[in-house]
Amino acid sequence: MRILVLTNMYPPHAFGGYERQCSDVVRRWVAAGHEVLVLTSDVRLPVEDRRFAADADEEEVSGLAVRRVLKLYWDNHVVLRPSVWGRLRLERDNQRRLNEVMRDFRPDVASAWAMGAMSLGLLTRLGELGLPVVSVVCDQWPEYAPHLDAWGELCAGHPHLAQLARSVTGLPCRLPDLDALGPACFISETVRNGAREHSPWAFPGAGIVPGMVDRSELQPAPDAGRRPWSWRLLHVGRFDPRKGIHVAVEALTHLPPATRLEVLGSGDRSYLAQLQDLAGRLKVAEQVHFGSTSRHELGAVYRGADALVFAPLWEEGFGLVPLEAMACGTPVVASPTGGATEFLVDGHNCVTFEGGEPASLAEAVQRLAGDPGLRRQVVEGGLATAARHDTDTLAAELEQLHEHAAARQGASG
Repeated sequence: MRILVLTNMYPPHAFGGYERQCSDVVRRWVAAGHEVLVLTSDVRLPVEDRRFAADADEEEVSGLAVRRVLKLYWDNHVVLRPSVWGRLRLERDNQRRLNEVMRDFRPDVASAWAMGAMSLGLLTRLGELGLPVVSVVCDQWPEYAPHLDAWGELCAGHPHLAQLARSVTGLPCRLPDLDALGPACFISETVRNGAREHSPWAFPGAGIVPGMVDRSELQPAPDAGRRPWSWRLLHVGRFDPRKGIHVAVEALTHLPPATRLEVLGSGDRSYLAQLQDLAGRLKVAEQVHFGSTSRHELGAVYRGADALVFAPLWEEGFGLVPLEAMACGTPVVASPTGGATEFLVDGHNCVTFEGGEPASLAEAVQRLAGDPGLRRQVVEGGLATAARHDTDTLAAELEQLHEHAAARQGASG
């Protein structure tokens, strides 16, 4: 099977866990004998950001091609609104790139992953060409992507104008009919419910394929859950105000001076500067380390921490980082939101606190520090939770979904 993957960013030029999840699945598809071409944006990240997403260019995987040629309506954390002529040029270039892929690769099925700030007309065009599209929805992009697509926005809600624009420009000017293009799967019930309520699509029959963790890379230490407490806290993920990293920094003022917080990730450098300034103003700068790490070092980083802090301030689509920590036998202290509420259970696989409240976070950390039995319990519960979200199993489910979509199209064609 030849699979065309469309996504806005792809490792190593990526920020977070969902992009890594996409690449994990792609590598397993290739290992299973499928040919995969990833069509993604031309975004290029600095070296310090790339090393967090992957250790080497994914293009080096045999059987995988990656074309980084698409233009986004986004640049360095800023949403772009070009002139009408600028949008026309961008769309024409993106459609030309898609036509080249269709000519050279001749895929059997397309897999749409992160479509935020992408030209949704690419999916419209695939529908016109009769290629089945599987929507793999790992965040709320069905809700926000139509608003970020500056070309589609011009004719939104005006079907006659869209038809006229199509005849003049030759470009798709309407949203893709995702409900007709093929099946969809969602990372959580939260994301699926939100898409059905707030997006232009109904997603009938869409299933749940939850977040995954690569347990071949992330394994627990022999003494997981039994190690003496040493006040080492960890936060892993994208530098983004919605992640609540500042809550973790502020919580240090409620914890013993021996507490150390390591913040590892990549993303919004302006927010990172704000965090560094906050640590200085609170006089905890010596207790916080901001940095990054390569993917192959991530397991050791998790195992070296006494607890992972997960403090989102928005409706997380799922929450991959807590799963990664659980797979490594690291206790999780969390304020669950969105899809994370579907697998985080206080006292079973984590200790919870009230979101946005540094004092509540500190109280949860102290509760964990003072109760060895609780630490053992959440480690055991976390390992069991991670085992139910193994990448090999879930990648196989996605493989079958794409095979069925391609087979149905072949039978009807």
